[in-house]
Amino acid sequence: MSTNTIYKRTLKGEEEITKRTHKIDHFHRFVLIMIDGKASKENIISRSSPQWRPGKCLNLLESQGFIINIDSTNNASTGGEPPICDLKQDLIAKVQQLIPNNNVKIINKIRKSETRKQSISDAIDSSCIFVKLTISEKIAQQLKTELHTILENCPEIN
Repeated sequence: MSTNTIYKRTLKGEEEITKRTHKIDHFHRFVLIMIDGKASKENIISRSSPQWRPGKCLNLLESQGFIINIDSTNNASTGGEPPICDLKQDLIAKVQQLIPNNNVKIINKIRKSETRKQSISDAIDSSCIFVKLTISEKIAQQLKTELHTILENCPEIN
């Protein structure tokens, strides 16, 4: 990770800020709050208390899906847009919206899929079969339609 890395919160990160769903410790929360999509890694570290160990906090927040990094040089070359869509987080957010409870198996299947269109599509389809068998056919069909729409609207994934 370079110091010109710029971070933004994922939907999971935003949810943690607003609802404290994942109950991260206060040092990680302090660092997460400073993520604004504009400040560089160097800036965040310089504004953080050394006791927070901000470098380690950033690494953990990124590895657990609370933030993603956007290299500022790539960002400039794409006209300010992130170079890749945050596909898996968008899919997971839709799952959480449509199936607020008992969604862990579906979310894990999406997280564990390879970042290839076919792999994600397969994860969606098998998740929808699971939903059809355990929840309802109507919800399964709605989930399948909406997740495939999100997948198709992400041109960066092959």
